[in-house]
Amino acid sequence: MQRKIQWLSVAGLAGVIILAAVFVLTRKPAFKGVVISPPLAAAEIELTDHNGNPFRLSDHRGEVVLLYFGYINCPDDCPLTTAHLKLALEDLGARAKKVQVVMVSTDPVRDTPAGLKDFMAHFNPDFLGLTGTQAELEKVWEDYWVHVENGGETHGTSIFVIDPAGNIRILFSPESEPDDISADVNLLIKGK
Repeated sequence: MQRKIQWLSVAGLAGVIILAAVFVLTRKPAFKGVVISPPLAAAEIELTDHNGNPFRLSDHRGEVVLLYFGYINCPDDCPLTTAHLKLALEDLGARAKKVQVVMVSTDPVRDTPAGLKDFMAHFNPDFLGLTGTQAELEKVWEDYWVHVENGGETHGTSIFVIDPAGNIRILFSPESEPDDISADVNLLIKGK
């Protein structure tokens, strides 16, 4: 009888371990940012980067794109966002090569390609600043629900996290912790 109770205890413990393993292996990862569910297809962006090269968002399929809107004379949100993205990519180490950071200008009058290049280089020379004609930019602002007025001074502050398939999956605010951003980007790189 004692032996039967031991076997039942071992079998019960094994069952609990198996159930725990199934739970851990099948649960969905917990993202730290605001999850967009279901994911939204990211609208195409066709602008010019600060190097004078054409930029198409669809050319970056296979990468995670961190997209935000701002201007180089911004006193607070834009530098904070860019600094946090710099730190997030540093956390990713070699996996950062699978990420493209992009800032779309909200001040096409003052955000020259040279100014955008200088601004982005203060944080990471691989980050891209995008500009275009007023009409080209207005289309992108509209597509991403960004309201711009006062020469770029009022703008959307969300960081759009676009997965390798081209879908908006997560939103972050400029105050988001770099560790949270890098954790979510890492999950997307892994295909979660």
